[in-house]
Amino acid sequence: MGQQQQSELLMLRLRNPTRANKNFRVKEWTVPKGFLAETQLVRRPSMPARAVVLGAAVFTRNAFAAAPVVVGREVLKTKGDGMRAVLVNAGKLPTIAYCRQSYSGVDIEPTRVNLWMESKSEIVRLFKDGAPHKAKRILAGEDIVIRVNLGLGEVKVLMFTMDASSQFKSRRWTIPVLLLVFVQMFLVAAIVLIIPLVISYSAMLSSNELSASTGRNVTHSLAVKIQSAEASLALESINSLIKAINEKTLHMYKAISAYNNQSNIDSIFYSFANEVKYTKYDLVMYYGSPDNAYIMLQKSGPKSVWITTPIGYNNPDCRMCQYYQQNYTAINFELARQRNGSAAWGDWDEDSWVFSNFRYDNTSYYCTRRPWYKQAARLSPDNVYPQYTSPYIFAGGTSNLVAGITVARRLTGVYGSDLSFTEMHDMLRKLLQTENSFMYVMTRDGMIVGTSTNESLVDLSTNNLIHANESSSPLTRSTAQYLWALESTSDQSDFTKFDGQRWDLEDLTFQLVAMKEAPYLVIVNGAPKNDYAESINRVHQELEETGRQTVRKSIGISAVGFLLVVAISCFVFYFSVARPLAIITSRMVNATQFEFSAFRDDTVQHSTFIKELSGMESEFNQMVSKFAESVLQTQNIYRVGTDNAFVFRSETTIETIRRKKSLVKNGKKEQRPVSLLWVVFLQTFVVASVVLVIPLVIFLSAIAKCNSLSVAAGAGIANTLAIKIQNLEVSLVMESIGSLIASINENALDMSKIVSVYGNNSNLDSLLYSFANEIKYSKYPLSMYFGTKMGAFIYLRGTGKDSIWVTTPYGFSDPGSRLCETYQQNYTASDWEWVRKRNSSTGFGAWDQDSWAFSGFYPANLTFIPTERPWYRQAARITSFKNAKVQYTEPYIYGSDGKNGFGVAGISSNYPFFDANGQMSGVYGTDISFADMHGTLSKYLNTPNSFMYCITRSGQLVGTSSKESILSAAGGMKFANESTTETTKLTAEFLWDLFPNEDERDFTLLSGRLWEHEGYLFQVRAMEYAPYFVVVNGAPKSDYIGDIDLMMSDLEIALRRNVVLILGVSIAVFAIMVTINCALAYYLINAPIGKITSILRSASSFDFVAYKTMQSQYGNYISELSAMEKVFYTMIAKFAGSIRSSEPSKSRTTSDPNSSPSFPTTTRGRVTLVSLLKK
Repeated sequence: MGQQQQSELLMLRLRNPTRANKNFRVKEWTVPKGFLAETQLVRRPSMPARAVVLGAAVFTRNAFAAAPVVVGREVLKTKGDGMRAVLVNAGKLPTIAYCRQSYSGVDIEPTRVNLWMESKSEIVRLFKDGAPHKAKRILAGEDIVIRVNLGLGEVKVLMFTMDASSQFKSRRWTIPVLLLVFVQMFLVAAIVLIIPLVISYSAMLSSNELSASTGRNVTHSLAVKIQSAEASLALESINSLIKAINEKTLHMYKAISAYNNQSNIDSIFYSFANEVKYTKYDLVMYYGSPDNAYIMLQKSGPKSVWITTPIGYNNPDCRMCQYYQQNYTAINFELARQRNGSAAWGDWDEDSWVFSNFRYDNTSYYCTRRPWYKQAARLSPDNVYPQYTSPYIFAGGTSNLVAGITVARRLTGVYGSDLSFTEMHDMLRKLLQTENSFMYVMTRDGMIVGTSTNESLVDLSTNNLIHANESSSPLTRSTAQYLWALESTSDQSDFTKFDGQRWDLEDLTFQLVAMKEAPYLVIVNGAPKNDYAESINRVHQELEETGRQTVRKSIGISAVGFLLVVAISCFVFYFSVARPLAIITSRMVNATQFEFSAFRDDTVQHSTFIKELSGMESEFNQMVSKFAESVLQTQNIYRVGTDNAFVFRSETTIETIRRKKSLVKNGKKEQRPVSLLWVVFLQTFVVASVVLVIPLVIFLSAIAKCNSLSVAAGAGIANTLAIKIQNLEVSLVMESIGSLIASINENALDMSKIVSVYGNNSNLDSLLYSFANEIKYSKYPLSMYFGTKMGAFIYLRGTGKDSIWVTTPYGFSDPGSRLCETYQQNYTASDWEWVRKRNSSTGFGAWDQDSWAFSGFYPANLTFIPTERPWYRQAARITSFKNAKVQYTEPYIYGSDGKNGFGVAGISSNYPFFDANGQMSGVYGTDISFADMHGTLSKYLNTPNSFMYCITRSGQLVGTSSKESILSAAGGMKFANESTTETTKLTAEFLWDLFPNEDERDFTLLSGRLWEHEGYLFQVRAMEYAPYFVVVNGAPKSDYIGDIDLMMSDLEIALRRNVVLILGVSIAVFAIMVTINCALAYYLINAPIGKITSILRSASSFDFVAYKTMQSQYGNYISELSAMEKVFYTMIAKFAGSIRSSEPSKSRTTSDPNSSPSFPTTTRGRVTLVSLLKK
């Protein structure tokens, strides 16, 4: 059994064998190819175990078995406990004599049989022609481990070692075809999945990052607008407060200077009392003189008066000075003498107009030493104006220390009012639009006066106010320290120079705005960046988690789909390739054993639709048919010459072959086979498609969902911020309008005080001088007029030509009015005729503020009856002085605003005056033109297409941010739904539809509501007091989410681009993988099957040249094909040998030519070789 017909016989020894190593696996080199080893243990452990190496032919079931094989079977049957020798077909070794001696009972002429005894000399002699290289190590007694647990595939290979050449053929590692399919499909699925997965995931991350960055940019842009609006609103609010204090200060300055005695405490005190009575002023008011006399009043009630005078102060005209010390004790006087000052608290009753109940206050107070007095004292008499001290600690109405500033005024005496910062926190906090926003107010040099936090403004250890960089609030302190670092080069800090600047500090963004006038307060506001982008960041995290979940979901579903498709592919491949290969191989095995019974079963025919396998099957059937015909020719011959040749013949061989031929022909007609490469292509396509489509669908839908989510989140956040911006916009406008209305109200109430207390409302001269004093002391910019119940009218606005307007009815006479005598002096006869006909005399003249004189009157050709004007009629509806209040007319066209000529639209404020009998004596009014409303409304808009308009509660147009006229073509007032501006008309019509009943239309009822209509986002805000203006403001949503919409468009473009990219890459990857799979299938399956088919075709013609050529090549890597090749080679060899051995059949001998020989095929109907030979 070796090369050149020489066998290898090896004696394998084990030292100290145990039962544990009975079945050890032997290494590949320890056993020659083509042998099967067994071990036996002897009873005595001291003896070495005997191992016998058997040729695989011993176990063959071939019908044509050599005589030594048959003898070997018999020996194993009789000596089942082990063998001491092996009978092999050694070929050249002369062992015939020994074989005869050992098996004398067998009637056989042994040929080429060698029996080897356990003798070293016999071993040497046996291998004298050349022992295998590896056998030399065994002869040297080296230990080895016996290989016993061979697999079924290896047994199939080893069982055909009867043929010399094949048993020494080198083996390769092989894999089952289904494993190859699985690996191929796995690689296809993995690569086709991974690449699109990576691209899709990258695209998702890119989309998410784009949406997040766009959202952050949008929110940052809107946040800047919000912070600017916050600061502007805070500044506007503080300006309104300062403006109100300035107006009050100037009014008190006017009252004290023009109508009272500055050196008399009683006079000063009653000025305060009248201010409280008529204007309801709720701040503290005080006055200090150079001699340290000081009087203070805060509203009315107990302890509302505080007075202090130095010791020895004597003012005979001051009743309070004499009265407040009446209840002093000797101790009080002694304490006052020691302190050189007498101070006392007293009560003030506004209704009885009486002060009383003074009690000594053990306090030293020198007004001339106070900051407010010192600051005012630095002014010259020609340059008197309101000033504000730096923040300091002063004693308020209680014993608490309060931080505040003081308004200072005159040099001969100083009027002041304390402004506490205790309510600054609430005001600032109310303006903030996000949870972590902050805002603080400080002086120009950095002393903090108010914050949105609850921190204290006073350093309790020193009892001094703190600077912002010393704040206990981290946000205040960090931003202030940043500002201080910017001012490090300056000796004197002045933060007003940073007005309008913005900074980013770590995760904060903040800005600074400053007042342009005293007290030059500086407002710093900002917020953590995450305050505005928090929702964007949260959505971005959700998108990232969605991406991870999508990856996991895609991989999971793809894996399931992959396993399902691969299972189906393996199932299809098994039935289309593996099973047919196994069937064909099985038939080859049967044919090798000359067993043709399987051919009787019709179902074995055409077992596959694979073209290559079908072709091989057909060729195999043709070859078997040809070989069967050859067998039929030698059917009666079973022994030739002196050599033994045994041929198997089934009783139904002829019928079987004929049936096969018929089936093959029919099968060829009915079968429509396809190429294996098409199957590979289709299954690869299906696998790739399933694995690709699943994640692609999941990812594309996930990307679309993420895009939609991010856009919706960005749009939602933008809408939220847009609402905040619009709220701030309208709040700024409302604050601006409110400040104007407050100023007008203050003027009206102050004029009611001046006219009622110090003037004569029935005398035009007195009224004129009251107006002139208002202009002189408070610089009031609007018109002032008064109409009496007698029809007389006096008007003043500013100074100069035509600043005075006087109207009286025909025959009006007022002996005490020089103005009435003067303004008609230049009338002609025709002028008087006109007056008589119209019952109205109107003249315009000039007022010189410096000379305090009127002049230059000339008649005006117009009829004006004040008692018929809207402002007078409205005021006349108030019938009691107790209900007197400032009112505002509906918009109307009035004569002139002094600047824009006649035909001006606006409203008029009015306040009624009553005489001692409670009868209305006249009405004071002010005209408010709408000419400046456009500038007010447009100033606060934050986006390019924002709009804002103001209407009355009934819908009349008061002003717009556009340049549209509020007057109709007919010259009347226009309603908002009649506007020619698209945004105004569109939103107004929407609002009009909310009130289908015109009688119930009141737009103040819509205050605070927000709508989204036809792409616009707008809201309504109404004043809570007269004139009850309603402001509508809004903008197209694109103004806020335009970048978001552009981002959505970019995302959609990117999604389409990514889809094309993914499909392109996937198709390219699929094409490559299909090519690789088809190439592997071709070289590993198609080509070997084609070669076998070719050999079968040649063998059908008894041509075995191709068989010999292929036999010398390496085996196939596919297990099924490798096994088939080996079976195929053995089958061909046996067919060829059988045919060659049948050639001398012409000289065969037989006792019965018509009988059929018996062959040992199966246990049924088969006899053993020994019994056959004995016969």
